Amino acid sequence: MSHGGGGEGGITEPNLTPLLDVVLQLLMFFMMCVNFVSEQVNEDIILPHSQAVKPMDKSDPDVLFVNVKPFALKDYQDRLPADAFARVQEKFREGDECILVLGKEPMTEKDLILWMKQQFDDAKSAAERKNEKEVKTAIVIRGHKDADYGQVFGIFQRAKVAGFRRLMLRAMTKNNPGGAK
Repeated sequence: MSHGGGGEGGITEPNLTPLLDVVLQLLMFFMMCVNFVSEQVNEDIILPHSQAVKPMDKSDPDVLFVNVKPFALKDYQDRLPADAFARVQEKFREGDECILVLGKEPMTEKDLILWMKQQFDDAKSAAERKNEKEVKTAIVIRGHKDADYGQVFGIFQRAKVAGFRRLMLRAMTKNNPGGAK
């Protein structure tokens, strides 16, 4: 026995199991955070450049990202299951504007209106539970550089009608082509 009371002078080693558990939990936590942050950015969306861009406010508690881009069938062939792919193929023709939201199939503007209304109702009930006067959820619209900005403006209008007051448009700075602001 290593911690016997005899005259053996044995060496005791610390138990590293709890330390390893904590380290692995921290590692998993950071991996999850990186996944959530990377899912906010859709690599298919190539943002337009602007000189008047400013960074997003990090204090926004709740942000919903809406991506707008022209539909291309090849973008979804390998990403969606066969039944979802068939539904998308029925909804859109090549070049139509499609709206992408994290965790949802590509949407039409009608689908987006229903989704935004549901999101606003959920955010409003959450604000009421917290005794807040207004909904603090922000809508960030990321329009592809080839998207029809008439439709992007229409999405802004639909978000206002749904009840959202914090609306933002994402773009990239001209002097920083690698990072979206």
